[in-house]
Amino acid sequence: MSQATLTGRQKAAAVLAQIGTERATKVLRAMTEMEVVGLMEEMAKLPPLDAATVQELMTEFTHRAVALVTVGQGGPDAARKLLRERLGAARAEEILAQIEASATVRPLSFLQRIDPTQVASFLADEHPQTIAMVLAHLPPDFAAHVFRFLEEKLRAEVALRIARIGRVPSDVVQDVADLLERKLAMAVRAGGVGLSVGGVPGLVGILNNSERSAEREILGEIEEIDPELAEEVRSQMFVFDDVANLDDRTLQRVLRNVVPKDLALALKGADEAVLAKFQRNMSERAGEDLIEEIEVLGPTRLSAVEGAQSAIVRTVREMEANGEIVLSRGDDEIVT
Repeated sequence: MSQATLTGRQKAAAVLAQIGTERATKVLRAMTEMEVVGLMEEMAKLPPLDAATVQELMTEFTHRAVALVTVGQGGPDAARKLLRERLGAARAEEILAQIEASATVRPLSFLQRIDPTQVASFLADEHPQTIAMVLAHLPPDFAAHVFRFLEEKLRAEVALRIARIGRVPSDVVQDVADLLERKLAMAVRAGGVGLSVGGVPGLVGILNNSERSAEREILGEIEEIDPELAEEVRSQMFVFDDVANLDDRTLQRVLRNVVPKDLALALKGADEAVLAKFQRNMSERAGEDLIEEIEVLGPTRLSAVEGAQSAIVRTVREMEANGEIVLSRGDDEIVT
């Protein structure tokens, strides 16, 4: 199907499918429930699209997004001023950064249009260092999905290499992108410049977007090989267990952004001390409702509990990124 035959809603669904889970979630939160349902219906029924069609869609989207901040006598500065007045400084900068990022075609971005299982299978024959570099240059949420489908032994080696990667020259990234494009026989334009990615922050980003079981397994494997590196990675991660250790004021802010049912599911099986911490930072009525909700759940799959915990962790990280809260990691101290 060509780009010209798609409806406006189909185009929106296709673009949403390309920008990664984290960004797509933020977009959906800004929509009404009716708009979200309609868009998700279109995404579910979206016909197969070839690489050229997707590239055309993203180019059209990019041009329209850039036009929003460059029309008339406005430009980025005018858009920044209006966004700050409407949404606050932190949110305004986040939106502008997303628009600017969408206008830059990254060398390996074409991989995001392929199913993660296929990407993992395709990369399996590559050298672990190449796989590490590729994953480090992909959005953390998508890289996490690919990482999940790599063979167990390969994942540990790739994880170590991601943590140790420094700055990769842009020409090296481009050469790898060109090689992979040729091997996949995809006519997708590649460009952009090398980014300073990878290292421990790169691995932390991927692990933070992985399932908790995979996260624990990978960290355990790294610890057997390099205990110091494993400790460094842990010190920079924020997991659900850390939510209960937040100070009361921060936790209260987080709870205002968490869906009660998600919280109940996330706390299923938690010990009394943890439950008491959450109840203490809620109204008496909300605390009672939380316990009732947990009891109503009954036997629950561990995967469902971990999924709810991951959702809350993402909320915390988004709040930190937006400047709404400040988190301390490792030996980093907060000055009040």
